[in-house]
Amino acid sequence: MSPKQLTINLLEELVHTAELNQEGKTANYIPELENVNQDLTAIAVQPLGESSLSYSNYPLHPITLQSTAKMIPLIGLLEEFGNEQLFEWVKVEPSGDDFASITRLEQFGPKPSNPMLNAGAITLCSHIPGKGEQQFRWLEHWVQKLFNQRLSINPSVFASEKRTGSRNRSLAYLLESRHNLGTDVSETLDLYFALCSYEAMLEQMLFLPALLANGGIVPDSGERILSTETCKITLAIMATCGLYDETGTHMVKTGMPAKSGVSGYTIAVVPGKAGIVVLSPRVNTKGNSIRGEIMLEGLSKAMNWHFALPY
Repeated sequence: MSPKQLTINLLEELVHTAELNQEGKTANYIPELENVNQDLTAIAVQPLGESSLSYSNYPLHPITLQSTAKMIPLIGLLEEFGNEQLFEWVKVEPSGDDFASITRLEQFGPKPSNPMLNAGAITLCSHIPGKGEQQFRWLEHWVQKLFNQRLSINPSVFASEKRTGSRNRSLAYLLESRHNLGTDVSETLDLYFALCSYEAMLEQMLFLPALLANGGIVPDSGERILSTETCKITLAIMATCGLYDETGTHMVKTGMPAKSGVSGYTIAVVPGKAGIVVLSPRVNTKGNSIRGEIMLEGLSKAMNWHFALPY
């Protein structure tokens, strides 16, 4: 099926099929995330060279990025420092463990296994250049670059993250004890909690996966924003680590490099074809959107977008 055959009717069908699944629940260990509509189910697709399409079963509001935001320090630091330096800070091996696993870091550290785990993203946040306000300005710069607009931090979610983030504090102190943080624990965690608390509308999320699908070139303008090398590395990490210890299952079913977040967002990339965003706050114990995965698998099959299929 060609991109021209992608229709609103297909997206509506994918949403309605996913709605039949009643498994999972909101990530209520971050209290503010419990307040979203758990039945919200939505999808948006940006085929390269075509207009974007989206469908949602409920009116949409901004939703926090949560772990999809881990892409921001990864890409920004790759662009500014290069892969050799980045791989001095974190490894790039699939974990097979929980995204906030302390045991994983203790057993296989001192460097975190990959940038998509909490420990990996915390480490990268600690190496954002500058101090204090300079680091937050760095985040703002890269958010605007990767989403093509400014995004806001949800203050309630930020406060909720700080109040309930004991496990992330444990990871940060363990990293500090192994001399693997670039700045102190408090400043690092403020950056990390702020990173996860950026919020965006569904279609605002499309710019980043479409940019990666197009090799770092903005599809509309032709402007190169990211290097080819950064895109290759980022897509490889998404393909092997983007859905934590469910990444293998995801890749077998969809063939799409992706990154999930416990708010229900998942961004996915079909290199050379399209950028995709799915949204459903019903997540499983691994932190991945259940309905989101159903929609991605259905889209992959309908469009023949699995990477292993001939085009």
